[in-house]
Amino acid sequence: MTTDHALHQPEGTSEFYDISNLILLEVWDENFHQGYWLSADDESSNKVATDRLTDLLIEKSDLGRGGKVLDVGCGVGTSAFRLAETTPAEIIGISNNQAQIDEAGRRAAAKGLADRVSFEYADVLALPYADGSFDVVWVFEALMHMDRTATLREILRVLRPGGRVVLTDFLLHGPLSDEDRARVAGHMEEIQASPVLDEDAYRTLVAGTGLELVELLDISENTSKTARRVYDAVNERFDELVERYGPEAAEVLNAFRNPIGLRPEMGYLIAVAVRPAA
Repeated sequence: MTTDHALHQPEGTSEFYDISNLILLEVWDENFHQGYWLSADDESSNKVATDRLTDLLIEKSDLGRGGKVLDVGCGVGTSAFRLAETTPAEIIGISNNQAQIDEAGRRAAAKGLADRVSFEYADVLALPYADGSFDVVWVFEALMHMDRTATLREILRVLRPGGRVVLTDFLLHGPLSDEDRARVAGHMEEIQASPVLDEDAYRTLVAGTGLELVELLDISENTSKTARRVYDAVNERFDELVERYGPEAAEVLNAFRNPIGLRPEMGYLIAVAVRPAA
C-alpha cells in the first residue's frame, strides 16, 4: 500500500501553472484535466474527451435542482462554465494562481455567466467561507497538488451535512518495482504533485478525513490516451514552445514528456464522498 506524504507548496504550484497554463492551451485543451475515451478505438478530440469527463463529474454531483458549488483548483473556468450551462447551480471557483482567476473572470463575463459563476484567489487550507456553505465541492484534478488530508478536512468543514465532494486524482493502477516507484515519485515532484496513491490507500485517506466514501471509480483505461497525446504534442512542438515562452518553459515541457507518465500503472480515478448528516 502506498501512503500519502502530504505536499502543500502553494507558491511552487502557482509558479508551475504560470508557465503550464500557456503550454496546456497550446498542446492540450482549455480544460486543464484528462480526457475520457469510450474505448481504445475512440479517436475523439481532446476537447470532446475532456468535456466528456466534465460531464461525468456533473452527473456524479446531482445538481439538477441546483445548489451552491465550490470548484477547487478551477483553472480558467472551463469546467465551471459547462456545469453552469447544464444545471442551475451557483458556482465559486478558487485557485492560488492569479492569472487563472483573472482569465476565468474575463471568460465568465464574456459568456454572460458572471451572475452565477465567480472566481476568487484563495488558500484551500484556509477557505474564506463559513461552515456548511456548499452543497457540492469539486476538486477536479487538483488534489494531487495539495496536502490531501488537510484539504479534504477543510472541504468537510465548508460542506453542509449530506453535501458531497466529487474529485478526480491520479491512481497507482498496479504494482511497481522499487526502481519504477522512485521514478514515479520523481515525476510527481516535477509537476508539483503529491505521491500517487493506490486504491486501498485512497480509501484510507478519505475515511481518515471524516468524509464517507460513496464511490471510487477506476477509469484508468478511459483516460490513458491523455498522457500519450500530451507526450506526442510536446515532442513535436518542444523547440517552438521554448522559443516562444523562453527557456523557463523547457522545465515544464520536459515534465510533460517524462515517459514515466506513459506507464499503465499511472492510472486515474473519480471519487465521490459525503459529509455525514449530523
